[in-house]
Amino acid sequence: MALTILLPAETEQQLRSEAARLGVDAGECAKRLIEQGLKKPPANIDRATLDLLAQWDKEDETDDPSEIARRIQDFEELKTALNQNRLDSGGPCSRKVFP
Repeated sequence: MALTILLPAETEQQLRSEAARLGVDAGECAKRLIEQGLKKPPANIDRATLDLLAQWDKEDETDDPSEIARRIQDFEELKTALNQNRLDSGGPCSRKVFP
């Protein structure tokens, strides 16, 4: 089937860049991306769990700057603690988990 799609200039450039990276023409690249996007999820996906995670994400949404700052600070503290724990473990790999 032949199909014509009008793309914004920026999207077209992204498509052409990706096609060049893959070594295919833009039409083939678009076809692959569309097919990939249309694939059905594997049958073993736990829909109830995904729905619950989506619900939690929705419940946690905020645009309050102070809450966002608090969450960023919490995450930075978590990264620091994880890195410190890894460095203190004395194991063969002392690479930071979060650079």
